[in-house]
Amino acid sequence: MKTVLYFGNIDVQLSRNKIYVDGLRQNGVEVLLCVDRSKGIKKYWNLYKKHKKFKGMYDVLIVGYGGYVTVPLAKMLSDKPVIFDALCSFYETEILSRDALKEIPFRILYVRSVDWVATHFADKVLVETDKQKEYFSKELQVKSEKLVTVYTGVDDSIFKYDESVEKYEKFTVLFRGRIMSEAGVPTIVKAAKLLENEDIDFLIIGYGCNEAMREFENTLKEEKPRNIKYVGKQLPFDELVTLMQKCHVSLGQFANHERLERTVPHKAYESLAMKLTYVTARTGGVQEILEEGVHCLMVNPEDKGDLADKIMQLYKDSRLRRDLSETGYVLYEENFSPKEVVKSICKNI
Repeated sequence: MKTVLYFGNIDVQLSRNKIYVDGLRQNGVEVLLCVDRSKGIKKYWNLYKKHKKFKGMYDVLIVGYGGYVTVPLAKMLSDKPVIFDALCSFYETEILSRDALKEIPFRILYVRSVDWVATHFADKVLVETDKQKEYFSKELQVKSEKLVTVYTGVDDSIFKYDESVEKYEKFTVLFRGRIMSEAGVPTIVKAAKLLENEDIDFLIIGYGCNEAMREFENTLKEEKPRNIKYVGKQLPFDELVTLMQKCHVSLGQFANHERLERTVPHKAYESLAMKLTYVTARTGGVQEILEEGVHCLMVNPEDKGDLADKIMQLYKDSRLRRDLSETGYVLYEENFSPKEVVKSICKNI
């Protein structure tokens, strides 16, 4: 039996980390944890001390998702192969998704440096899609043989189908997630306005604190749709999952944003696992795992009319909703459960 040491200044309960730890254990891999989330330089000292007791006890060290800055330390401490679970670049999470391109150049230079150092110190780098592999090779000059695509999957101990939960009496369309630039929530608000006189409700559960949030709030004020309920806070998982299960359609991301060409949001996998009919923009990342008209419906980015039309199509056609949700659920079972998604990791340890 192989033994893996999960390492870094990471949150092991964070979805991707938890999914992979659970999946590795389900595949018979022993997983040890060497983590510390202290601020500043203290985390490096604490990780150094904690790592001492694991010397000689593992076959591979994995720096978990979010541990960008601790990859060099892992490589210096370990005499075993070091795998870094990047998912995406630090630049994407810190700059592109946070509308921070106008920040001082030093910040951008720092973020780019973190990416370069982390990916070049690691022996293998895990990314979320094949499109990310292309990006890492081009932008960070990472050799293609170092890059491994591992889809995020879903924490099915939380997000799982429950047939006992009844749907809302009124047809309800859900958006849940961080309100960031790639989410394209203003497009959802405008589509809702077009459907204001139909028997359709929209439930938006999300929050943000950046330019995208301000744009969303301004769009709400301008459009004044009567069919949107907005919950602007983070809900406990049990409450969130129940609300999700009660809805008829789950919405993805709709912006014309470069990151969507490479990424697949967590809620795509979660919607599949909960048998929720999924609608999202037609972008490179999601097209890598979902087939339009088979697992989901897709629309043109930032096209409120196209989105409204697809929602009306699903509203009128319950059989289509059922077929999409059923094939999506089968796709999840066969490919995106924790046990399945980590099989490509198992091949590299």
